[in-house]
Amino acid sequence: MPEKQNILNEILLRKFKPGNPAQLPGLTINDLKKAGVYREVLTIYKSFGGIMPEIPIRFGKWDIVLDDFIVEFDEEQHFNRYRRLTLNSLIYSVTPHFDLNSYLKYCDIYEEECLAKVSRGKYWTSHSTEKQFGNPGPNGILEGNGSPRWKQRAFYDYLRDVYALIFKIPVVRVSIYEELLISDMKWTIEKLMSGNFIEFEQDIVNLVNQRLNI
Repeated sequence: MPEKQNILNEILLRKFKPGNPAQLPGLTINDLKKAGVYREVLTIYKSFGGIMPEIPIRFGKWDIVLDDFIVEFDEEQHFNRYRRLTLNSLIYSVTPHFDLNSYLKYCDIYEEECLAKVSRGKYWTSHSTEKQFGNPGPNGILEGNGSPRWKQRAFYDYLRDVYALIFKIPVVRVSIYEELLISDMKWTIEKLMSGNFIEFEQDIVNLVNQRLNI
């Protein structure tokens, strides 16, 4: 587990009961069809180069599974043009458990930070991601074919939000770029996680509780 995510996990486990990932239902194509979102999800997949005849829906492990909800911790690699495209999906007409407008903004203004962190090697492409999204462009060049791995990450983030909608299990998103007003000063989650975070635990818990009550 990445360092900052591990810190968030420790904070939340002091305030909420842990959940069991093994008890979470798996997402299937049939679930998408029953919920009436199959065509929408397929449209998003195809819109940034998906080449498989069927939607790839096995999106891997969750970040933090708690008793009644899930938390996804979004760092630099989660904000770019591909994720922005997914955030325009019709599924977000149902209020998600995060600030959609802020996430759209982060995708616009922090793509360079994403490039600085994950623009080479397996972070750019791999055999498995090329099977889903086709051949890559040159490392760090998003015009043209771009990055199959970035596309996969954005699409899997989207599927997690679809999952929340279908199974009515809240998926709370927390971004490193979120700002909390503490003692008349603005602190980003990233900065809090890099310092003496114990002092600000309750502020982070309050943010999660606020998202749960949306």
